[in-house]
Amino acid sequence: MKLLLVNADDAGLHAESDAAILACGRTGLLRNATVIVGGPTAQQFLRNAPQAGIDAGLHLNLTHGRALAGPASTLTDAKGRFFQPKSEVWRRAVADELDFAQVRAEVEAQLDAFRSSGLEPSHVDGHNHVHLFPAVSEALADLLPDVWFRTPEERHCGEEVLPSLGSALARWAASREGPWSRTEAFAGHRFCVQPALEGFLSALEEDARTTEFMVHPGQRPGSPFGEAVERAREVEVLCSKELRVALVTRGYESITFREATARCA
Repeated sequence: MKLLLVNADDAGLHAESDAAILACGRTGLLRNATVIVGGPTAQQFLRNAPQAGIDAGLHLNLTHGRALAGPASTLTDAKGRFFQPKSEVWRRAVADELDFAQVRAEVEAQLDAFRSSGLEPSHVDGHNHVHLFPAVSEALADLLPDVWFRTPEERHCGEEVLPSLGSALARWAASREGPWSRTEAFAGHRFCVQPALEGFLSALEEDARTTEFMVHPGQRPGSPFGEAVERAREVEVLCSKELRVALVTRGYESITFREATARCA
């Protein structure tokens, strides 16, 4: 069997989208989610995830809301809010203007917040792929070495999908050396834009033994991306019997990152 790790980003930001993620988990197809621990519903989601069969990971955040470690001159304004727009954080990373001590303190604060739930993350990625910044990945190598680490390819992070500096992030990802486990393939950006059964299946690389498939199911008020009708459509596709049958027919098994650790040992 080929191992498919369907992973929902952005858990912990809103009760409505969290409920959709948990519902998709109960179908048995969505088995993983990464949590923005500074979000208003993060701790509640972490309490509910195991009962829904969802393996929780850390969705490291440097672009949304407030820093958990407090104000940091290279990451936030004076009130501790991450710089906006999000491309400003990317610009600072490319210009080598992020202070490593500040970055490490924020990574550590978010990891501590996750662990306060009593859980340990099995995988890590970043909101807007900030985990790929050299300063961030270096901190993660020290603080969270024994997990799965998302590594998108350049074709998944190009400027047609992410504004401004997506390609630079992907080039960094390719060059990052670290102690983490990585899947052979990564998919999901196109599915987020046009969620459909055919699009999900066509995004899979048939020769990859392990594939992470990123999804964002469930509408979230207050965000153009989160309010989009595509978020509800993702739920429909992920919960459909047709997708489950099609994946089994193609030799895929949907599993958690913890299960993948045991399978790939």
